[in-house]
Amino acid sequence: MLVLMSLVKMALLVTTLLMLFSVCVGELGSAAALDTCVFLGDEKANSLYENGDIVIGGLFPLHYSPEPSLPTFKTKPTLSTYNFNSRALRWMQTMAFAIKEINERSDLLPRLRLGFDIRDSCDVIPVSLRASLLLVNGHPERSTVNTADGDAASGVSMALLRSLGSFQIPLVSYFASCSCLSNQREFPSFMRTMPSDAFQIRALVRLVSYFGWTWVGVIGLESDYARFAIQLFLQESVQYGVCAAYTHFYPVSLNQQMSSSKVIINFCSESEMQSILQEIRHRNITGLQWIASEAWSTASSLWAEFGDLLTGTLGFAIRRADVIPGLKQHLISIRPSHIHKSAFLAEFWEETFNCRLNGSVNTHSHSGDPYPDRKPCKGTEDLLDVYTSYSDVTQLRVSYNVYKAVYLVAHALQDMREYVAFKYNVVYLTLHKLHLAHIMNPQSMRK
Repeated sequence: MLVLMSLVKMALLVTTLLMLFSVCVGELGSAAALDTCVFLGDEKANSLYENGDIVIGGLFPLHYSPEPSLPTFKTKPTLSTYNFNSRALRWMQTMAFAIKEINERSDLLPRLRLGFDIRDSCDVIPVSLRASLLLVNGHPERSTVNTADGDAASGVSMALLRSLGSFQIPLVSYFASCSCLSNQREFPSFMRTMPSDAFQIRALVRLVSYFGWTWVGVIGLESDYARFAIQLFLQESVQYGVCAAYTHFYPVSLNQQMSSSKVIINFCSESEMQSILQEIRHRNITGLQWIASEAWSTASSLWAEFGDLLTGTLGFAIRRADVIPGLKQHLISIRPSHIHKSAFLAEFWEETFNCRLNGSVNTHSHSGDPYPDRKPCKGTEDLLDVYTSYSDVTQLRVSYNVYKAVYLVAHALQDMREYVAFKYNVVYLTLHKLHLAHIMNPQSMRK
């Protein structure tokens, strides 16, 4: 019986190996088929890449759609309407800057060069998953990624963890704050440089209680981030006598129920808040007291466009770094001569100066005018002559989190390196002692 079971197991093993062999080799019947692998799609321009001994991946919401849509699964999904996030480009460049800074240090990862492969997640799960799989599966001309910094949204980060977590690939988020991600049992390979929402919720409840606002409206984006945040708020508010007049999820319907409370706590991102404020302005609704979550409390674009509607807004912000030495110079050092091959940098440059770079790989236009009709860039454009959120380093909050996330990975690699060296030394000393014992008393070693 045991012999029969052994034969069955061996047969199953052989069958599995043959199936794997046939998949890998294909119809050509040899390993040469692997050399004919063709990468579908042009991804070189749609990333920031620099090779290294160890390449760290990065996922950032460079583009986002203000109008959420459901895929039809009949055609290739496209973003018909989307915006370019200059602030996210600063986050990307901060990651690249931190890695270059580490490579120049002699006290951190000496004789080891770090690289980066930074991609756009578009702030949606399907695009982010595709980008993450491109990172970890590798590219015919690029190194594979074994760890990644990202993503910004909690829901997107959760989706990435459920796919990459099976392979124990570490993910370090710089902006995902959902308390659900604190479950180390469910997400053992996740770390973040962003505090959990649990702390923010307690502070928000105490804030509204301090001002005597006991009847408040609560709205948020239809996401894990908002759902967990609102759930925590409702649980915590009971202790302070604060009641929710209503709870709505974006897209928010501005009905009469919302007017029952002028104090509104909003858990959403900058793009969703922009759509809400546009509708409020269209309906001429005034006198609202906004309580902002950390996701949009310091979004300069909102305050610049809707400052009259946001007067008196209260909220909590992410901890700010006074300065990151050298970052400002790194950000403004880009020039047309060496950015035309990068779709990210070319798009930013052309949108900022409303011109077209010679040989540019960018095909996007956001200002409404036909892209081919733009005048060629003169080459004399300078970022110091214009204001953009990209080069604004006065509010280094998420950028500082990105900076810390890169250093977190670097110090983890340093610890692993020292641990491996320690284990090697232990093994070497053990073998050396055994060798000496054998020389001194060869008879005892044979017993």
